Amino acid sequence: MAVVKLTASEIGMLWTQYVQNTMTIQFLKYFSKTVEDDEIKSVVQFAEEFSSTVIEDMQGIFQEEELLVPDGFNEKDVNMEAPKLFTDAFILMFLSNMGKAGVLAYGASLSASSREDVRQLFSRCVTETTELFNRAVDVGLEKGLHVRPPQVDVPREIEYVEGKKYLSPFNKRSLNTIEISHLFENIKTNMLGEAICAAFAQTTTSNEIVAYMKKGEDISSKHIQTFSHILDGSEIHPPMASNGLITNSTTQTFSDRLIVFLMSVLSTTGQGNYSAASTASMRYDLVLNYQRLSVEVALYAKDGLDLMIKHGWLEEPPQAPDRNELVEHSSS
Repeated sequence: MAVVKLTASEIGMLWTQYVQNTMTIQFLKYFSKTVEDDEIKSVVQFAEEFSSTVIEDMQGIFQEEELLVPDGFNEKDVNMEAPKLFTDAFILMFLSNMGKAGVLAYGASLSASSREDVRQLFSRCVTETTELFNRAVDVGLEKGLHVRPPQVDVPREIEYVEGKKYLSPFNKRSLNTIEISHLFENIKTNMLGEAICAAFAQTTTSNEIVAYMKKGEDISSKHIQTFSHILDGSEIHPPMASNGLITNSTTQTFSDRLIVFLMSVLSTTGQGNYSAASTASMRYDLVLNYQRLSVEVALYAKDGLDLMIKHGWLEEPPQAPDRNELVEHSSS
């Protein structure tokens, strides 16, 4: 039976997920060493075993296809001797977000794949990240650390939109449940980003990286305030993060290359969240807010890419041959 070559989409998805998993596992190894709660530690270990297996499986595919295995990240990017930087509450929040983001990312990778072994790999990843999310939420609920979305009273009869007033940014109606969901989740993800930026700002030794992280912290804080104000307008309480997500440690824990790369990943995820929220929202003021704030996140992401290029930290994904270059080479 003829071996089917990988498509460009499959190579791109495998490359992206491999690099991101080599980054994530550095956090998981550090969490495993510093986490104090045994139940949360069991979730960390589940995530660590999953990421290790994914990395090995993807390495196997790259090697079978005689493709270069990406450098990604390794043990040099984490200081395992550093004091505890993140509290157990933060670790659990990170794990639930990892599971949620993983379901979406691996689902997209699966939908772009054709070859059976690649589809099987990404299908397994969807299942495992779903399990990770469920475990993190279950433990969070048990320990009172999981922030639930709000409950609201809803009409008892089916209603239809009557006129464009429903969409108006001026005569603002109360939020519908879909809009509440997106606002609530975007506040939670920004709380995570705010804590991560603060932790990295106090542990990096580079003034340049401190400034970048402080800017990210300010952006997250501003977005939290914007979304919270909108929820307040419908008398809905915004989510409150658990007190103390980071410690007072100032010891550098992760490499500057790794932390800037993570901010790039989080920024990309944030843009996707805002795009989905903008599409789902039916009040024009919400749509405009998401679009405006998305531009701010995009500009921040560009600053991160510029930093990575400046320092030679940005690894190139595989790319198609440059035919013009090949012609020039052959004729010289």
